Amino acid sequence: MDAQPECPLSPAASRSPKPWFSARPEWAALLTVALVAAFRAFGTVDSDVAWQLWTAHHLNQGAQLYRDIVEINPPLWFWMALPVDRAASLAGLRPETALVWTTAALQALSLVATSRLLTLPRGPKTLLLVYAALVLAAFPWVHAGQREQIVLIAALPYAALIAARRGGRPVPPGFALLIGIGAGLGFALKHYFLIVPALLELWLFLRQRRGWSLVRPEIAGLAAVGLLYAGAILLFARDFLTVTLPMIRLAYGVTGAPALAQLFQPLLLLSLAIVAVAAFHLRLARDRQSDFVQGLLVAAIGFALVYFIQAKGWPYHAIPLFGCGAIALAALLASLAQPPRPLRIAGPVLLALPFVLTWQETRHPLLPSADLKAAVAGVKPGTSVGFLATEPAFAWSVTLQHRFTYPSRYIGYWMMRAVVANEARPNPEPALAAFGRQVVRDTITDFRCAPPQRIIVNRPTPAEAARGEFDILAWFQRDPEFAALMGHYRHVSRTSADVYDLASPLPPPVPGSCRMQNRQG
Repeated sequence: MDAQPECPLSPAASRSPKPWFSARPEWAALLTVALVAAFRAFGTVDSDVAWQLWTAHHLNQGAQLYRDIVEINPPLWFWMALPVDRAASLAGLRPETALVWTTAALQALSLVATSRLLTLPRGPKTLLLVYAALVLAAFPWVHAGQREQIVLIAALPYAALIAARRGGRPVPPGFALLIGIGAGLGFALKHYFLIVPALLELWLFLRQRRGWSLVRPEIAGLAAVGLLYAGAILLFARDFLTVTLPMIRLAYGVTGAPALAQLFQPLLLLSLAIVAVAAFHLRLARDRQSDFVQGLLVAAIGFALVYFIQAKGWPYHAIPLFGCGAIALAALLASLAQPPRPLRIAGPVLLALPFVLTWQETRHPLLPSADLKAAVAGVKPGTSVGFLATEPAFAWSVTLQHRFTYPSRYIGYWMMRAVVANEARPNPEPALAAFGRQVVRDTITDFRCAPPQRIIVNRPTPAEAARGEFDILAWFQRDPEFAALMGHYRHVSRTSADVYDLASPLPPPVPGSCRMQNRQG
């Protein structure tokens, strides 16, 4: 498809020199992505992504997902990290650095694809793409590499493509196919995400009616990714269906926000306000720009549904909701020659405020806490460090970052919440009680196979224990074999990060019981 001129130019104007960023709007966006990545590459990643990278490293060494490494998420996210880990090893980089540059490349592709589908004049398009680059690259600063960031990167050009379809503009079939494949990889990361392309397709159908058809290149791309992914699970990750899904049904339901009010985090409220403002002023947009703005708002509604269906209350779950809503509002402002005065004031404020939240989150992380930092101070890289905590972030806010060897097959002991709640029921579920005992036995085996030089326990302080808060160490020590194992450790300090150091060798593991013989940090 020949690109349509984005704004009429007189012959004199066409001969006049243009700034590089005006001649190629996406260049400024790509420079923004590169600068953000250059700064971000010096940092680390959040606990979930640290676990993802650690898992990918061991999968590349021959570990089997869902058996050697007990994980509850579908495999695609971990498979995506395999080439990142390989590239990091070959280049001698930290895996976090390789991940940042990989996501930067994806952001660049997303922005270039979106740019081809926009019909804005060059100046407004440049500003819009630069803002979109900041949303994709800088806003998820702490959560770089999270699935929510990846799906936002994939959803942006897909929403622009569906908007072009709705506006009746032709799109080259090969280009549409590539966008569909990229979007399929993003939407496949969580089954909840499929709500978004479904809503976009409904939005397209309501415009085209009898002219609507699913026989389109982007749909072929989505379908191909879905079929290949399903086949790959059956061939290479069947344990996800036979081992992990039963475990999820048994114990995962207790995770998430305990009350509806906890879902309404500041980022969610701000994102909903941005979507509402953009929707209220949508009537002001020009026809061609209106389709793009509407498409992003439809995607934002889909991601809002995803947020509430998951019902965890974790702020990063709102990243794609914010991203689609904010870029929609920015596109609306870019399309208006004279926005109404309230929108001129409120729009920039709403677009900037989320970055303040990002800055605050970066400056004041919940983990590692001061107690946890003190607990790992002086521990050398490569040291085997065990953790007992119901919150996986407790271990994974320091393990990859300090290059510790991690001896457990479990990301954390999140299942203990369900196990303890089950014990308090009048009629406890036997399968859940048995699962709790199995977790303790697995931990004993893992600790014997890769004896931790230090065990750090996320325990209630003495005052909290007096109030009856759950003590995971006391629960594990109800097993005589685990209590005997802890007898080989010397108690060092008691805070919210209780520290035990190995004082005498642990008993050797049962022959053949170690599933990962060659653990690396």
